[in-house]
Amino acid sequence: MKLKDLGEFGFIDRIAHLLTTHDSRVVKGIGDDCAVIQISEDTNLLVTTDLLIERTHFLLDWQSAQTLGSKALSVNLSDIAACGGIPKEAFVSLAIPDRLGIEWLEDFYTGMAGVADRFGVSVIGGDTTHSLSDLVINVVVTGLVGTQEVLLRNGARPGDIVALTGPVGDSAAGLESLRKLTSVPSHLSSTLINAHLNPRPHIQEGRKLAQSHVCHAAIDISDGLSSDLGHVCKQSGLGAIIFEDKIPVSEPLEKFAQEMDVNPFDWALNGGEDYVLLAAIDKGNFRQLAKVAATDGWALIEIGEFLSEPGMTLSKVSGEKISIIPRGWDHFRS
Repeated sequence: MKLKDLGEFGFIDRIAHLLTTHDSRVVKGIGDDCAVIQISEDTNLLVTTDLLIERTHFLLDWQSAQTLGSKALSVNLSDIAACGGIPKEAFVSLAIPDRLGIEWLEDFYTGMAGVADRFGVSVIGGDTTHSLSDLVINVVVTGLVGTQEVLLRNGARPGDIVALTGPVGDSAAGLESLRKLTSVPSHLSSTLINAHLNPRPHIQEGRKLAQSHVCHAAIDISDGLSSDLGHVCKQSGLGAIIFEDKIPVSEPLEKFAQEMDVNPFDWALNGGEDYVLLAAIDKGNFRQLAKVAATDGWALIEIGEFLSEPGMTLSKVSGEKISIIPRGWDHFRS
C-alpha cells in the first residue's frame, strides 16, 4: 500500500495508536490544529508546527522572499487562532540550498519579523542546515488559551450553526491565476493572488469565538471548506448541511470566475488556504454573537447547520441537494 492510497489523514489515523501519550497534562495530541497541554489550573499551552517544501507548497518565482517569510509564519498562527489562543513564541528551521544568498534570507526573515511584530510573537530559536535541492521551511509556534476557552474540532453539537469568519475561494483562484498566467484583468487577479500569497491569520476572530463560550468547535480553512468541515464532522460524530447561496464569495472571485467560465463555488468548497475560521456556534446565541462581531469589526457568516445524522450535504441554489465529498488539499493525493 502506498501513501497516496491512504491519503494524509488516513495515514494519521493508521499511526495514531502508535503515538502513546505518557503525560496526563496532554489535553489533545495528534489530530487537531494544535496539540494542547495543560500547564496550570486555568491555562493551556498550544503547540503547532507546519512544514513548507519548495515545489510542493510554493514556487520562489511567484513571490518575494519577504512575502514567503510572512506566509510561513502566518499559516502557523492560523492554527493558534483556530484553537482560540494567543500566539506567543516561534521557532524557525530552514534547509537552505546553495542558490539562495544571504540577502534573500535576510529578506525572508524581514517578512517573518513583520508578522511576528504585528501579532506579538517572539521568534526565539530554530535550526539551519544545508539542502541539496529545494528550500525547506519548518515553523513551530506556541500559544496560550484558557482551559475553559480552548476550541477543538470535536465539540460541535447537533443544531449548531456552521459559520465562517470570512469569504472562501479567493486563495484557490489566486493560485489558479499564478499557474495559468491568465489574461484576466490585473485588478482581479492581483487581489486574488494577494489572498493566496499574503493570508491573514484570524487571531482576533479566534479569541472572540473562544471568549464567547457559545462556540463549541473550530478549525481554520487550510485544506478547503469541504475537507475542513469534514474534519469537524468526523471528530464530532456529526453530519452537516450547508447552503450554496450562503457561502461567502468575494466580488473579485465572482468576476474572475465569470472571466474563466467556471463555477466560483468549486474554488470556495475545495480550494483551501483561505485561513478563515469555520466555527460551530450554539444556535440560540448565534444572532447575538453575529451582532457583536459586526460591532467589533469582524465577520461571522452563517452557512449551514450541524446535524445528528452522518454525511455532508450541499443545498444548491436550484434547490437540489447533493452529497459533499471532501476534495480539498491532501498532501499525498493532491
